[in-house]
Amino acid sequence: MKNLRNVVVLIAIGLFSLNSFAQSDVSGEYIIGEKNTVVKIGQHNGIYNGKIISSGNPNAEIGKLILKELKQTEGKWKGKLYSPKREKWYDAEFIPKDNSLDVKIKVGFFSKTMEWIKK
Repeated sequence: MKNLRNVVVLIAIGLFSLNSFAQSDVSGEYIIGEKNTVVKIGQHNGIYNGKIISSGNPNAEIGKLILKELKQTEGKWKGKLYSPKREKWYDAEFIPKDNSLDVKIKVGFFSKTMEWIKK
């Protein structure tokens, strides 16, 4: 009876671990901005990058890398996000949610959070 209880506890812990891992995955396609730009985030060797795959904005460059060096450290997703308006890379933090990804950029005393919707 004691062994059965241990097995049940181990299974429960395993299920909770899988659930939290699945929620923390950032790969996929996200709709960003007002022009329905779609960014695809993919992983290679433990590091994630994101490229524009489609957009309603005629100025958007399809195939342009706008997210790089994204990796999870100490339970947080951190990487670099490109701003086409300023033509500059910024450090950013990415927070996965059920059907979205909150992207937080800090520059000096200012910060901005954007919501990317999972496609």
